Amino acid sequence: MILAVPAAVLVGGMGLRDLIAPVRLAADQSGITVVHGFAGKRHVPWEAIRDIKVDVSRRWGRRSEILEIDTGDNLHMFSRHDLDAPPTEVAAALRRRGT
Repeated sequence: MILAVPAAVLVGGMGLRDLIAPVRLAADQSGITVVHGFAGKRHVPWEAIRDIKVDVSRRWGRRSEILEIDTGDNLHMFSRHDLDAPPTEVAAALRRRGT
């Protein structure tokens, strides 16, 4: 019970976040829109984006990828779960769109 209750609250909170703000990252001609905080949104123009890269790590035989978007004052990080697509593909699409 000591571990089950906090775990249930955490999973419930993540589910609520996904219902409130299902789109974590969106791109258009003027820049990207990212979720900021629990469910807020922040628009970042293409000119403010310093770097887009994918951090790949391997642990216990599993490979994980995290998309990192550096805006100078913030580092926005997205997993495959957040993007519903492989982070390498999203990074390539963002680089093409931002040029």
